[in-house]
Amino acid sequence: MLVLVAVKLAIHLPLLSRYGYFRDELYFLDCARHLDWGYVDCAPLVAVYAKIALLLGGSLPALRILPMLAGAAMVALTVLIARQLGGGAFAQALAAVAMLIAPVHLMIDSVLSMNAFEPLFWMGCISVMITIIRGADSRLWLVFGLLAGLGLQNKHSTLFFGAAVAVAILATPLRRELLKPWIWLGAAVALVIFLPNLIWQWQHGFPTLEDLQNVRETGKNVALAPLPFF
Repeated sequence: MLVLVAVKLAIHLPLLSRYGYFRDELYFLDCARHLDWGYVDCAPLVAVYAKIALLLGGSLPALRILPMLAGAAMVALTVLIARQLGGGAFAQALAAVAMLIAPVHLMIDSVLSMNAFEPLFWMGCISVMITIIRGADSRLWLVFGLLAGLGLQNKHSTLFFGAAVAVAILATPLRRELLKPWIWLGAAVALVIFLPNLIWQWQHGFPTLEDLQNVRETGKNVALAPLPFF
């Protein structure tokens, strides 16, 4: 695992100063100068990442080092999940290499955005779920809630992940956990962490929903049914 994590870092290190600022990075740097519990078109944690970069000088390497480290952590989590699912050394290496060379992640982990961190929260939640399924203490749902709450503060699309988890729990023997208090307490932890952003949205008239509606009406995003999309 350590070798593949080192390879991930080695791929990105020489490129930390290349290609100039991506426009979204400039926007996130400006958000970092005006920290708040919410923004019109993003959740607040990305501004915290940018604030760290500002404290490090705001240079390209300062911006890019955080997504690079997130990508390395993602490779490590891939190995862990493959191991939890019963995969041996070859399966773990194969999974990690697949994640390592995926073009989408090579790109995403090269610029500062919430997208580099989003898989970490999802994969962390999945790892916790696997551990519970394998018989671990149900109190681990509190850890799940912590990761899910931070994931929501990182990017609102974590709500889709949460919906998928809810369906999975109801459709499998894992629904036995609904009879215990810990899964509900985990959900409460996630809600408490996400609550400041929800309050900000309410106070400002849910501008993120308005922004999504405006994007749809301007045709910026192409809307396709599943088959044409594929």
